[in-house]
Parts: sequence; structure tokens; C-alpha cells
Amino acid sequence: MRKQLPVIHFLLFASVICLVLFAVNSTSAEPSQAAIAAQIIARERASVEAWQKKDKTFWADFLTDDATFFSSESPYLETDPKENFLPNFERYAEMFKINDFQMHNPRVQVYGDAAVLTYNSSVSVSMGSQPINYTSKVTSVYIKQGNTWRVVHSHETMNPGK
Repeated sequence: MRKQLPVIHFLLFASVICLVLFAVNSTSAEPSQAAIAAQIIARERASVEAWQKKDKTFWADFLTDDATFFSSESPYLETDPKENFLPNFERYAEMFKINDFQMHNPRVQVYGDAAVLTYNSSVSVSMGSQPINYTSKVTSVYIKQGNTWRVVHSHETMNPGK
């Protein structure tokens, strides 16, 4: 019996190691839905801060090459950010200064490497020298490229009245 004791200890030890390895391998390395939602909401908030700082580099990384946008100020679909938006970014950020931005009721729905962020916002801006305060509804569609969530489409609609 004493000769079998080291074999039994070895088998128990090997069994424990196998269970630990199985548990580690079966635990997904993918972030949870809540973690993805937090990343996307943080990225959206960072886009406002980057606008305020006139950080063109952030915006070049934030948008996909084929991103589209419906602005609350324009009836047209904005397309091709590398040709139509980024070359004039500093001018736009100077013309449309964000003084205050509040995100309300954000909701993120994740579908694999795509996610939809919807929220209400309260915004205070200066357009030229004209102060404007408004509330709006925003939808931003994100896709994951590599390890980065980027906006492929965004739509902002001002609420009537204020």
C-alpha cells in the first residue's frame, strides 16, 4: 500500500491540474457585454473631449474609412471622412465649439463585432459667436477593427423646442 501512495498522490495532483487547465481554457478571453458597453460609452465620451481639444489624430482613429454621419445641422449624409471631414477638422472644431456635453441613458447593444450605442444628450455649443443649447437623440454604430471600436455611422437629431 505504501508503494501505491506516491502513485495515488500523483494521480490526484494530475487530476487537479487537468481541472484547472480545463477551467482556464473554457473561460472565454472575450470581454463581457458590460465591459464592451463601458468601452464604447467611454470612446463616445472621449470623442467629445477630442473635439474640444481639436485632436484630429483621435478622430482619424475614431472613424472608419467609410464612416457616414447624419448631422442635426444638415439634411445631407456626410460621407468619406478622409476626404470630406478630416482635412477641415480644425476649422469645424473652431466653428462648432462644444462648451458642455452630457450623455443620458446610454444603451449599448452588441452583435459580435458590431454594436449600437443610443443615448440622449444635452449640449451647449458656440456656433461662431452664437451660443446654442439643445437636447438630442444620438445613435452611433460601432464596429470592431482589430482591437479598436470605431464609428461606422452616427446620427444626431435635435429635439424640437430646446
